[in-house]
Amino acid sequence: MIKLGEMQIVAGGRAKTYALLAALFSAPPSEELAAMIRKGGLAPEGGGPLKQAAEALTTAFRLLEPAGPAAADVIAEYTRLFSLPSGVVPHESYYADKNQRVGGHVTAAVKLYYDNAAAQLTGACLELPDHIGVELEFMQFLCDIEKQFWDGPDGDGLQRCLDFQNGFLFEHLLCWHRELCEKILNETGLEIYRALATLTLEFLEAEQVFVPELAQAIQSEWRTPCTSES
Repeated sequence: MIKLGEMQIVAGGRAKTYALLAALFSAPPSEELAAMIRKGGLAPEGGGPLKQAAEALTTAFRLLEPAGPAAADVIAEYTRLFSLPSGVVPHESYYADKNQRVGGHVTAAVKLYYDNAAAQLTGACLELPDHIGVELEFMQFLCDIEKQFWDGPDGDGLQRCLDFQNGFLFEHLLCWHRELCEKILNETGLEIYRALATLTLEFLEAEQVFVPELAQAIQSEWRTPCTSES
């Protein structure tokens, strides 16, 4: 049986993880974000490889000096990986297009998802809609909405929200995240970005299972039974 309070906590935790991943893919980590991670602020739902990946990212940040050459190295590596044309190119369209062109119909399809969900995304102002940071921020937005629906609860709203999550994951984010993360793992020698790629892989693999199962559970448990007239 679905427990509303627990699921509200889970949705909030998922939103927090998506937000953190989005922030790390969108810019070099701020000292505020780095301090939060060092204090153990990253605790995604689940154990096993996912927990280990979260702990590895926390350890990588704890080993990083808060200022000085180490911080400069992170900024330089972020720029090399995610900003330069010779980097990993963090755009879905690059991986979906056989000619590796950024933009076009893939980017337009991603933007349509945002518009249909009436999403307000800060990253969308700075990057193309199909940037990995923006796509992760969109999932954060949906998880935050889901958390609100659990408070009702609003069964129809939850179903629509999870349908958005499920559709976006399987039509977009899960179609290219592995190739991107493996490219990061192959190209970076900096432990922070190796740990980020690993955590992203583990978290999205968990989401690939969790979201469809939750959507099905809501549909089955909260379906209104048909009543026959006497």
